[in-house]
Amino acid sequence: MITFLHDKLKGLLLLLLAIVGVSFIFFGNWTPQGGMDPASQVLGKVNGKSLNLNEFVAAQRQALLEITLQTGRIPSAEQNDFLNFQTWIRLLQVQAADRAQIDAQPAEIIEAIQKNPLFQKDNEYDPELFQRFNANFLSPQGFSGERFNQAVLDSIRTDTLLRALASTAFVLPEESEKRLQRLFGPVRAQVVRWNPSKITPPEPKPEDLESFYKANPKEFEIPARRTVDVVEFVASGTSEEARTKAGETAFTFTSQFFNLAEGVDRPSFTNRASAAKLTVRTHGPFTATETPFPGESDAKLTAAAFALSPEEPVSDYLPSKKGFLVLHLREEQPGRLRPLSEITSEVRARWQEQARLQMAMQMAQSFGQKANAALPQGQKWEEIVKSYGLTSAALPTFSPAEEKPLTFPDADRIRSIVTQLEPGRVSSPIRTQKDFLVVYLSQRDAAPATAISTTLPRISAQLLNQRRGEIIRDWLAGQAALPENQLPPEVLSQLRGSL
Repeated sequence: MITFLHDKLKGLLLLLLAIVGVSFIFFGNWTPQGGMDPASQVLGKVNGKSLNLNEFVAAQRQALLEITLQTGRIPSAEQNDFLNFQTWIRLLQVQAADRAQIDAQPAEIIEAIQKNPLFQKDNEYDPELFQRFNANFLSPQGFSGERFNQAVLDSIRTDTLLRALASTAFVLPEESEKRLQRLFGPVRAQVVRWNPSKITPPEPKPEDLESFYKANPKEFEIPARRTVDVVEFVASGTSEEARTKAGETAFTFTSQFFNLAEGVDRPSFTNRASAAKLTVRTHGPFTATETPFPGESDAKLTAAAFALSPEEPVSDYLPSKKGFLVLHLREEQPGRLRPLSEITSEVRARWQEQARLQMAMQMAQSFGQKANAALPQGQKWEEIVKSYGLTSAALPTFSPAEEKPLTFPDADRIRSIVTQLEPGRVSSPIRTQKDFLVVYLSQRDAAPATAISTTLPRISAQLLNQRRGEIIRDWLAGQAALPENQLPPEVLSQLRGSL
């Protein structure tokens, strides 16, 4: 991803925009399904108008240009989902700006271009930088002056709309003060723990074991395994030319195993490797979750091994740290579910382990509920803990947001918990690596004066920005839910998930 650089590197940024930008000329060319012309497929609706693939790609290109102008970044080819999402969001925003009759004057467009950091040098507009952007990015992608101006215009209009929406946000002074106290007010807290390993679960009945076994087949499955032969084509150096040459050699080697004429048997991998004077290494058996190739950590290599079959036993040439690898399937061992009669003792142990966790969770949950009911009635914390036969550990006084490290166990989890608690309350159960715990917040002192003077304004600003973001996200969700708008399910899901 390309980010804004220092002024002296602005030329390099424009060069990179040119290189990366060309790759988006055909961005969004999707594979047709079912023999249907992809251009005729309806992808969704905005303002009651159906969008086919060609129309969406045009909108996507405008979104790509806007993102580049606003952030100085080009989404990479791997960020297709991000660009699709931003395209739909932009369409909703432009629709709303049209309805609100928001417009911009030509002078505003010129001002927006001249104030864009991408076209500035020493904080001044530099026409040469704009011309280079046009030559290296706009022209190769076929962006006309009209489309460029439209992107800037839409950006101004939607920014005006969003600023108007966000201007309704406000934060009451007591909200900021409450947040400050929760973060910087010194707290006195105690912790009660339940260790599952010290709990004795009941002996399971045969039907319990059978139900547990059927409900968790993956836990008792012997996974599929593969054994592969590997040859490597090592680049003679670190230059791109050396790596390209290694790739060409690897391609030549693999070509003899693909696109065979009808009636022609596939040649022996071992014989061809021997004829090419290549060293064959054998790895396996290994599962789909392992990285069995020495010196290699890319999970795609294991995935490629499991994509092989007796019908297609040789892989394409695959990038490695030193060059390229070619895999050959030597043996495949299918996975199988072990019968219950073979692993009864293991199933019992797993059942009991889960039972211990459930019992510890239930004990912690029951204790917390009873304590929260008893404390407001005047019962002492120490009495409640003692009545359950438990032990409470007092923590040293600390402020949740203080930077100094806390030495007690699970400190970071407890920091977060106490910021949500009111004094005199017990938290919900929290599972740690070893046990379950609840936190009792006995007291929260006032935040120090230095935190109030230096941090309160920043907290107020943060809360205000957060409130603005919430307003805009809620508004977008409402726009997407309008009857005249029909967005793809994955976009709606992502939009709701961001709320």
